[in-house]
Amino acid sequence: MTARHRRGFTLIEVLASLAIALLLIVPIARIITGAAGAFAGLDRSTDRRVNMQAAMAVAMTLDPLQPGRREIGDFTVLVEPYDFERSAALTEAGWQLYSVTVRSTADRDKDVMQTVCLGRLQ
Repeated sequence: MTARHRRGFTLIEVLASLAIALLLIVPIARIITGAAGAFAGLDRSTDRRVNMQAAMAVAMTLDPLQPGRREIGDFTVLVEPYDFERSAALTEAGWQLYSVTVRSTADRDKDVMQTVCLGRLQ
């Protein structure tokens, strides 16, 4: 071979290197896409957790518990008596079980949190 033929790459070498590059790029792109999706899911989960903690803090500010609807900050709190098979015995002792539902004021159809709380009868 002359020096002129040794200076460049052959077409086979270029195609082989391109194929190897593609074989490496596809899994790397999938890893990056998966990591980005996981990060977005984590971000949404964190937002939900922060929203839930804020809703729980709002629900805990209700003292004394009384049936009704209250708007506190970004939340609407709905307190209703909760009936169950031993409600009469609880009422005799001066207590009432309440269902506390916290909803976002912006999205009234979506419950952020729902729980039951024990409160003294007024």
